[in-house]
Amino acid sequence: MNMKNNKATLFSALSVIFIDFVGIGIIYPLFPAMLFDPAHGFFSPETSAETRGAYLGILLSLSPLVQFFSAPIWGGLSDNQGRKRSLHASLLITVLGYVLAVGSILMENIFLLFASRVVIGLASGNMSIVQAAVADISTAETKAKNFGLYSMSLGAGFALGPFFGGFLSQGGYVQPFLFALLISLFNLLIVRWLFKETFSPGQQKKHPWNRGLKQLVIALKTPYLRSIFLTYFLHCFAWSFFFEFVPVFFMKHFAFTAKDLGIFYGLAGGFYALSTGVLIRPLVRRMKAETLFFGGNFCTAFAIFSILLLPSATFIWAATALISYCVAFVSPTATTLVSNRASPDVQGETLGVLGSANAAALVLSPLFSGAFVGRHPALSIWISSSLLLLCALLIFVSFRKQILCLKN
Repeated sequence: MNMKNNKATLFSALSVIFIDFVGIGIIYPLFPAMLFDPAHGFFSPETSAETRGAYLGILLSLSPLVQFFSAPIWGGLSDNQGRKRSLHASLLITVLGYVLAVGSILMENIFLLFASRVVIGLASGNMSIVQAAVADISTAETKAKNFGLYSMSLGAGFALGPFFGGFLSQGGYVQPFLFALLISLFNLLIVRWLFKETFSPGQQKKHPWNRGLKQLVIALKTPYLRSIFLTYFLHCFAWSFFFEFVPVFFMKHFAFTAKDLGIFYGLAGGFYALSTGVLIRPLVRRMKAETLFFGGNFCTAFAIFSILLLPSATFIWAATALISYCVAFVSPTATTLVSNRASPDVQGETLGVLGSANAAALVLSPLFSGAFVGRHPALSIWISSSLLLLCALLIFVSFRKQILCLKN
């Protein structure tokens, strides 16, 4: 692929992940507001906070649970059949998921909403396809930068998604999901018209459904990759615990509405995008990825804990910007470290395993924590900051030689 096609394909791949995460981010201000709103028809008004929190946990966990299995499979399919064909199929499934979501709101049927999250989770494993495409067109010198742009696009999409979710919900909860449906259709057009194939596989091989799980086992047997996967899982668990449940804390202590939560998520995603795309670059060029992986977790832990010390809601916005900057170092460096250790013919599958580590964390955090956070909202801050400190310690122990050598 020539340089011109490389740039066009990188642009289209980043556009796909941007639009994907606009849709994914829409739910974050919606679900807490929908489930804890006594006037909404999902539950009777006398339903307890513990029950609502438990349902919130299940609802948030369904998509990543399915993504845990689908990410390596989508990555493997793209290694076997090419990136474009696999990406197109995954986006068709996304459209179906949002059709179900719209129906669930119109019928006030929470179980149909559960079904929509399962379908969307199946499709959301396509992140491994986009990551593999970015790796395909990157050189050793541009890989960290391109994965930073990938994270920037993800963050920018996530910044706008919650904003649209909170803003559009003022006209009813169905409107944000209709918007997500429309942009998912637009995503299909981008792939069909702009995305150029980045990987031409050799002879096609049978791809059993459990091949992704086998690749996960193989990866965990490699000490270097095992350390990255396990610490990244712990990071994602802590981050999920904070990001998905801190709205309950904000609603209780600062009287946040769905619109306020949309602004919070929008600011967090926007500053994360700015950080991954621009602000962290000087350090990325000068320091080892292992050092940044450690530092991002360490600093994020203290930034999250600072929320408990804030005297009023006014200071939340500055704390949010600080948290977003610190956490921006983690995902691009983890992705770069894994990609550098994977051979070209299994980039999709290996990055899919990293996606599964993220998905597994997103499953376990809300599934077992919703009811507890419903009763004790501050747990979202205490537990997440403590786990991030533990993650930083484990990273230091695993990569202390690389970390102590600061130059890249």
